[in-house]
Amino acid sequence: MAKRLRRLPARATDAMWRRARTGNGIWLAAAIMASGLRLLVRWSKRERDVVYRGELALGEQLTIRHVPPEHEDGSSAAEGA
Repeated sequence: MAKRLRRLPARATDAMWRRARTGNGIWLAAAIMASGLRLLVRWSKRERDVVYRGELALGEQLTIRHVPPEHEDGSSAAEGA
């Protein structure tokens, strides 16, 4: 169900482009705006950095922790709280 909801904007944009090809200017404008919005959303997504990548052997474990970012003055965000 969630996958279908994620595809809804793309399917709607495709339908707008199909209707725009018939020569209807309103659908052409809507398709251009929807396509532009989809591009903006795609370009604005934050890329995640891969810090470490490796394979765990049998019996190995992995610990994930979060380190708060440092401020410009060198103090950490946790110190101010």
